Amino acid sequence: MKRFLVEVEKMIPGGDAISYYNGKAVFIDGGVPGDRLEVEVVNEKKDYISTRIRKIIEPSEARTEPGCPYFPRCGGCQWQMVDYKWQLKFKKDIILDAFRRIGKIEQVPIADVIGMENPWHFRNKAQYPLKRVKNRVLIGYYEEGTHFIVDIDSCLVQLKQFDPVLRGFKKLLQGEPLTIYNEEKHYGKLRHFVLRGSENTGETLVVLVVKETAIVKSFAEKILALDPERIIGVVENINPKRTNVIYGPKTRKVLGRPYYMEKVLGRSFRVSALSFFQVNVRQVTRLIENMRDVLSEDYDTIIDAYAGVGLFALSMADRAKKVIGIEESTSSVKDAHENVSINNQFNVEYFEGKVENILPTLERPDLLLLDPPRKGLEKEVIDFIIDKRPPEVAYVSCNPVTLARDMRILVDYYDIELMQPYDFFPHTHHVETLVILKRKGF
Repeated sequence: MKRFLVEVEKMIPGGDAISYYNGKAVFIDGGVPGDRLEVEVVNEKKDYISTRIRKIIEPSEARTEPGCPYFPRCGGCQWQMVDYKWQLKFKKDIILDAFRRIGKIEQVPIADVIGMENPWHFRNKAQYPLKRVKNRVLIGYYEEGTHFIVDIDSCLVQLKQFDPVLRGFKKLLQGEPLTIYNEEKHYGKLRHFVLRGSENTGETLVVLVVKETAIVKSFAEKILALDPERIIGVVENINPKRTNVIYGPKTRKVLGRPYYMEKVLGRSFRVSALSFFQVNVRQVTRLIENMRDVLSEDYDTIIDAYAGVGLFALSMADRAKKVIGIEESTSSVKDAHENVSINNQFNVEYFEGKVENILPTLERPDLLLLDPPRKGLEKEVIDFIIDKRPPEVAYVSCNPVTLARDMRILVDYYDIELMQPYDFFPHTHHVETLVILKRKGF
């Protein structure tokens, strides 16, 4: 295989390390900006070369020893070889690169990324595929780019309370006749083992994704016994399809509660098995605090698009006469209605459906909250903003590329009041960004 020397220049959106060789972009798996490397060609195309590291000639000052024994085989983290303070710098660089290349915005008023004091044991949701090999149960994460399961007994980024449940469940399965799903043969019942929970309340919810109904009460009782103080419920989700999508359409409670409780800034939130909630509560708390510091004190109407279980809507409801939430997930909307009652915040109402269908039917809000999926804003949402011109818009993005694309349009109508990135996902290339927009002339 062809080998050559390179010096890594930067990280780019998607998390790849990149350099250049003979006029071609060189993507380097596991590279860190500043590394001098001998790399081997894996795939060469007209415009780029994919490579892997054969030898580190001179390591970057940003390179560090990974803390996890499963890295880099486990695909859960991509950047554990990067010192944490440098991770924050590279994430800011990725946002700047996206805004300049895609957004065509040269003067980007971006603050430094707000990192975590302790960037470990933060993730409140773990979704594990399973496999049985020669009567040995494997539970873990897929090796990057494959469907080979890296068997793990603990994880440095998930909540500490999950580790003993993971180990206990693996041991429990060894002696159970429950069949484990084989994706190639579409045979077996148990597809995924999912843990959701809160370090604030200490609660853990166990979700078992199955091909067909398989979880009986006696088995659920054994699961509950793995951590009786924290496990508050066992739920079965049924996914009969031959698909890579984890969850199916039907969920049933087997034992205990079908949801866990979370606490954020004095408010309580019910989160069911299939409902969306931010995976890093410590960091989303800081984001909400900053958002409240910058936004106005008094509104007639707030619209919270992509509302989930109501985290942003309820966190801002004390500043508005009326708050309208829009959410597509039936599970999340049910939780959101319950959370209105739990928090005695009855000026909040919800519409179930796609944001791009419901938002254009509503009147202009004083504040529009946006927290879209990675694909960013649909055309109908952009058109609503341009047509109605809400005085203030708060856009929370998990994808610098689609954020830059949307900002390229919106900056003609709005000034960027604040652009603050947060590290919700340490040791990965992902970064969350809060952008506060004020209507021009407002």
